Amino acid sequence: MIEVDGLRKAFGENEILKGIDLQIRQGEKVVIIGPSGSGKSTLLRCLNFLEIPTGGTVKVHGEYFVKPGGKFDEKHVASLRTEVGMVFQRFNLFPTMTALENVMAAQMKIRKKSREAARETAEKYLRKVGLAERMNHYPGQLSGGQQQRVAIARALAMEPKAMLFDEATSALDPELVGEVLNVIRELAREGMTMVIVTHEMRFAEEVGDTIIFMDQGVIVEEGPPKEFFHNPKHDRTRSFIQKVEH
Repeated sequence: MIEVDGLRKAFGENEILKGIDLQIRQGEKVVIIGPSGSGKSTLLRCLNFLEIPTGGTVKVHGEYFVKPGGKFDEKHVASLRTEVGMVFQRFNLFPTMTALENVMAAQMKIRKKSREAARETAEKYLRKVGLAERMNHYPGQLSGGQQQRVAIARALAMEPKAMLFDEATSALDPELVGEVLNVIRELAREGMTMVIVTHEMRFAEEVGDTIIFMDQGVIVEEGPPKEFFHNPKHDRTRSFIQKVEH
């Protein structure tokens, strides 16, 4: 589904990703954990070319974003990017648009859907995330958890083949975290291919098929949840898990 080979990303002299190799299968739920500054968010942004890698390749369904040695084709990248939806820490909703209009906007602009078709899809996914009664509310009239669920509906409405979640609950008050995690759990049960960056360890163990621990721009360890959390192989992984749990 998503193939990453030798991925590198540097900002000037600062190399954030130092050669990442990763394969994500169709329907797989990959959860990435690690300390701040380890490169987790940068990796996610490189998976749909919101950040252009310094080196290495990314393929989605066998298609390169940019072929090795090839030129950057903006139309091709934009087209392929729609196959990989992303939900950020911040909701990035248009404050002057209702929840429904926020979910419709990208469909009409990027997918070139008619207003009627976009509305039908938007209503479908807002119902899916439990916001049937809030469709005509503006972001300022919604809680943080509700705004993040609108952002998830917006990404799903583009009908991507995979979803990326970049610490989707980190900007929320603790009592609102659960409602967003429940939406992601439901997507996991339905078989959506997902890459999730999170600090929620219990959630990671529950939802993930594969857990990845990153530190200083490299993958230190990866494995199935039970083995990863209860019998980590690397001292650095063990130390991180103990600190987070306590």
